[in-house]
Amino acid sequence: MSLLLALAAIGLSGLGLATLSGLRGPPRWALAPLLGLGVWSSTYAATLFAFGADPAVRFLKDAALAAFGLASLVVLARKGSTAPPAIVPERARRGLRIALALTAILSAALFVEHSIRYPDGGWDAWMIWNLRARALARAGAAFNDAFSPELLFWVHQDYPLLLPGTVAQGFLIAGSEPRWIPALVAFVFAGLAVTVLVSSLDALRRRDTGLLGAIALLTTPCFIGFAANQQSDVPVGAFLLATSALLAAAIERGERRLFALAGFCASLAAWTKNEGALHAACLATTLAAVPWGPWRERRRALLRFAAGAVPVILLLAWFKLRVSHVNDLLHTARLGSLLELHRWGILAGALLRRLVFFQSWALWLIAELVVLVAVLPRVPARPAARVVGLALAGALAATSIVYLIQPHELLWFVRASFDRILIQLWPSILLATLLALTPPDPASRLP
Repeated sequence: MSLLLALAAIGLSGLGLATLSGLRGPPRWALAPLLGLGVWSSTYAATLFAFGADPAVRFLKDAALAAFGLASLVVLARKGSTAPPAIVPERARRGLRIALALTAILSAALFVEHSIRYPDGGWDAWMIWNLRARALARAGAAFNDAFSPELLFWVHQDYPLLLPGTVAQGFLIAGSEPRWIPALVAFVFAGLAVTVLVSSLDALRRRDTGLLGAIALLTTPCFIGFAANQQSDVPVGAFLLATSALLAAAIERGERRLFALAGFCASLAAWTKNEGALHAACLATTLAAVPWGPWRERRRALLRFAAGAVPVILLLAWFKLRVSHVNDLLHTARLGSLLELHRWGILAGALLRRLVFFQSWALWLIAELVVLVAVLPRVPARPAARVVGLALAGALAATSIVYLIQPHELLWFVRASFDRILIQLWPSILLATLLALTPPDPASRLP
């Protein structure tokens, strides 16, 4: 019963939110489970902090989410305000469909093989994310022990809880802690990243563009590896991709409700990992600063974006101020390092080496640079692609500043983490690149 109720809460709440925001066609079905997982996990944390760990609280929370989603769909159906049927585009080329199918099968096989060999995931999975999920599932009323200052420094008590909250609820439903649950969660988030990319490009561009984007993402060597490692980088990338796709749709199609849903997705990225807050702030800044429309229109878009983000941002603020303990970067940052020119040189060299790190990226990053330098200046400027692209560039620039002021040995820190930063942004980079290279499809299936 609890499993069925949880699935209903995820599916109906996500579908209700997507439908209320005006989405239709494949993007609605692709975004609904991602939104539902975000709502399911964030409300778990909110009710945990407010009402405790009693199983009845989780039951009522899931029942309320399912009821909300069902009521939203019923009300919209009665008002006749559900979206019209999607326009069917021209068929994609058979070769691309076959290539994507084979790529997806191979990627799934690689994920399963990696998970069998490393069932506990990567270092960060068992040291941070799954450790906290197990602590939350076991502790009951003593759940605050999961954020105790007595814990080892590397456990990062201040990390947000979307991923641990999802896995912990899976453990509680199962009544045990099987290792396949975090692996399944990781697989679902990776699959949703691919489906959101396909459906978004399919809705805004020709269908073969979406297939190309999915193939590019799945053939990025480190994507499946990071997903199978059960860390938070692929989930935060999925939420950032959803944010970017919704912003692009709102800018190109003028559907204002999508700005609020984009803000909500951005806040879920912030609730997934600390870097998500930085990326979300860059998206909000470029939404207001980049001239994709009149200033009044941009200001209203920013207000809607912020309004959508408010509920989860308040949860994040409560968690940071009242539950978790001091962020290590804030207390160990060395701002004077920004004036040390040799550190800038070390950082530049380390980042250049990552571009040609074939094991993680093959030639994808080199190809992206070639497109940015040699191809994009020759194609017409597209406002949505410019907003998303500049936001991602700003996120990379801000991350570079963080690298310079953090207290650890710089070269080691870049080698240990920069690929994870890039994989968070990579699905959105692919989206922005393909949006820039191809003209809008007049038969769009987004509002």
